[in-house]
Amino acid sequence: MNIKDNWLSRIVLFSIVVFITATPAWLNQVNAGPIQKTLQDAFMDASKGNSDAGEHVLSAVESLLIQYPEDALLTAYYGSAMSMKARDAWFPWNRQKFSKIGVDSLNKSLNQLSAESFNKPYYGLNEGLYIQSLAAITFISLPESMDQRERGFAMLKDMMASEELGYYPFGPRAWIHIDAVKAAINMEDQSTAAKWANEMQRLAPTHPYTQQALELVEK
Repeated sequence: MNIKDNWLSRIVLFSIVVFITATPAWLNQVNAGPIQKTLQDAFMDASKGNSDAGEHVLSAVESLLIQYPEDALLTAYYGSAMSMKARDAWFPWNRQKFSKIGVDSLNKSLNQLSAESFNKPYYGLNEGLYIQSLAAITFISLPESMDQRERGFAMLKDMMASEELGYYPFGPRAWIHIDAVKAAINMEDQSTAAKWANEMQRLAPTHPYTQQALELVEK
């Protein structure tokens, strides 16, 4: 399904204008229209288990990658979306195949990062930090057979302790915090999960993700 022929071609960007002052070249090709969701919104829906949203994201990103094959952000979206496709696959051999494609694409994206990536605003963060966060969280969600979970958790620990992440307001990075708490619980590191949840409480006590994190660590 081509991005110019489906509803994702009408993604509006002004819902994230408050967060960004510059956009990747490929985003400028997306036409404005009445659709309320951005590509990022659709991606977040997919990350919560909406397989239809995941297919829409893959279709959009695959089309754009034909034009921008070396775009690190698109490559990261593709890798993470393929990992979600692996999550939703029925057959184990498909889960393995899609997971490998996802890992390879995320590794390529990480290798494409440059100094410019960390100076380019994206979704309230910078593009480099966003890609690193996306990769780390995706690695943790992969099957153990892919041997990426420890790596992803180590990446998350580094990011959560970094001054760079702390530079940004809590709102645009809240998804990283809540996924970090979930990752720590998944890795059976309850003390780290509690530490990160308490940090969320200190930064934004009434934020929905903070409340969710506190509930998770209290279980």
